[in-house]
Amino acid sequence: MISINLRDKKLFGNEAGEDEDLEHLNAYYIENNEFDDFYDANEKLSIVSARKGMGKSALLSRLEYKLNKDESYGTPIVIRVKGNELIGLGCFNGSDHAHLENYWKQIICKKILMEAGARIGIALSDDQMSMVELAELDNIKSKNIVGALLSRTLGKIPFLGVELKKSLPANSENLLKRYQESDDSKNVWILIDDIDAKFQNNAESQARVGSFFSAIRSLAFDYKGLNIRTTVRSDVWSCLRHLEDLDKLQQYIINIFWTKRQMRDMLAQKILVYIVNNYPAAPEARYKLATDYNKILDMVFTSPIEWANSKDAKLFDAISAFSNRRPRWMGQLCRMAGKKAKENSLTRKITLEHINYILSDFGANRRDDLMKEHNHQFDELHQLIDALRATKKEFSCSDLEETLELNYLRGRTKDDVPMVDGKAYAGVEDLADFLYKLGLISHIHLDGKEFTHFTDDPDLYRSTENRRNNVKWSLHPSYRKFLNIH
Repeated sequence: MISINLRDKKLFGNEAGEDEDLEHLNAYYIENNEFDDFYDANEKLSIVSARKGMGKSALLSRLEYKLNKDESYGTPIVIRVKGNELIGLGCFNGSDHAHLENYWKQIICKKILMEAGARIGIALSDDQMSMVELAELDNIKSKNIVGALLSRTLGKIPFLGVELKKSLPANSENLLKRYQESDDSKNVWILIDDIDAKFQNNAESQARVGSFFSAIRSLAFDYKGLNIRTTVRSDVWSCLRHLEDLDKLQQYIINIFWTKRQMRDMLAQKILVYIVNNYPAAPEARYKLATDYNKILDMVFTSPIEWANSKDAKLFDAISAFSNRRPRWMGQLCRMAGKKAKENSLTRKITLEHINYILSDFGANRRDDLMKEHNHQFDELHQLIDALRATKKEFSCSDLEETLELNYLRGRTKDDVPMVDGKAYAGVEDLADFLYKLGLISHIHLDGKEFTHFTDDPDLYRSTENRRNNVKWSLHPSYRKFLNIH
């Protein structure tokens, strides 16, 4: 039997989807039927929404790979860009939505010009690209965006001086004409990631990010040959829901959810690809995901284990519970456990003990992720999480709210508590419901194995059933050891 290096970073893939090698990502990527519209060339606009670590960037990478490899897409211009790169092309000030929307259009067209110019060997300067103003954009509606932008920009070049003309190829006009007549000029796919990277829940951030979404909707449907794909964190989208015009974008939103089976297949496929790449002659390299997923996982993880009242559980059941159905969390957990397992040179597999050993550090990482992701929704998130420290792992509604009253609210008035997710604090129920939304607590079913998360039933905490203490809440397993809960 082959011996796998549990510390090899390639075993569980790169936890940052945008940094993963596209060929490698494509080899282990598990598809979701919900992504069909995201890949569809007939869909002008698509926005994927999810929490951090759910695979938004990986989905953009998967699309980028398909656009470059799948002949059915033709030969489009593919532009992959981060939000901060676009912001760096201009100066975004103020909170006037209409002004910012028009400015976003200019910035995005500027980026398209830069890429199109590079395709035909013309390095366009900022002076040239500054001519892409609103009046120019209005005049090229319903035309192919690449050809129209290039022809208008290059058409003005003779008026910009002798030195500028010297910087252009002598056959610029012929190059442009051939380019406009080729298939390359027909389609642009612009893939924009992390537009909300520095989002704060204030008027300026809301206007800047909200106007971006208005701008891409307008661009996508006003100009031919343009497909736009972008991502947004679900918590940020919830902060923008009150903005005018964004309700029209809801139809273009794709929410990422992963089932337990999809998560299992994702992990098994990563391991299988690793084996195929490193041990191509081994019998194990001929395993098939659909029929041999247990054999694949058993090459790396020790099973069975005692878990959730079962003495015959798979180690993946524990991995699934700690990962909260986030691919990035799953990769981090396995990587940390693999590193611990390999401290003993004789260890060939990851055990539950290895996972238990690293859970405190893993929980600290998860707390830090929550802080980065949600601090803009509640200024005292660190203190709110600490209110659960050294308490217990399961609560009724009354138990949970009494704990928050004692450990966080004691001695405070309503005015002392920060706004909760953009709304003035009204009572302890707001805090408990917010913990549910964050994924810190979930409803645990009677079997002790299944959970209801906020994405499954957003209204559960505020339900009459919960107020009657008929819903049992469980602190998510990934935080328990860090919070000293046993």
